Amino acid sequence: MKKFQTKEVSATSRAKNDPDNRKNQQRSLKMPNTRFGQQNGIREHNQALTAANEDLHIQLEEMKGTVAELEQRCTDLQGENREIQKQLHDCHVLLVAEKLDPGETLGQKAQQKEEQRKEVMLVSQNLLAELKLFGETAQEHAANLLEVQNSMRELTEAHEKLQQERTLFSVDLEEMERALGEAERLLME
Repeated sequence: MKKFQTKEVSATSRAKNDPDNRKNQQRSLKMPNTRFGQQNGIREHNQALTAANEDLHIQLEEMKGTVAELEQRCTDLQGENREIQKQLHDCHVLLVAEKLDPGETLGQKAQQKEEQRKEVMLVSQNLLAELKLFGETAQEHAANLLEVQNSMRELTEAHEKLQQERTLFSVDLEEMERALGEAERLLME
């Protein structure tokens, strides 16, 4: 019985002093920590991307509302412009038909209406320029959103791959534990 114990102790001490065995032990201890760190990093990055995606969606919705407002304002101004043009034309027709001298009052009103028309046209042009700028901004945001979605997709794929590797690692670990148990059982016999 003493001889058996001596061999067992010497095998155990050789396994502890074996540099390859130490490296394997260190690797097996580091792997889960590294994978866990990577997984936490991916999770944090995924959360940050999700938050950015939500912010972009909120901004996009706000911009859609602004576009709708600007389009409505533009439509209203164009309608007012048409009404003013029609009234101006009707007044001109009446004056020509009656051969009236409008005098200073009518001239001033016509000048005011002309200034209003110019102002409406200027506002319409400004609105169209704002709409164009907004469209460009919306396209940029859409491109950014697409990039974020692509990043999310890549992160999801990486996460799934990591999950698969973790599952394979767990299966390997269970097999090794089973083999170790079997080896211990055989050594005990």
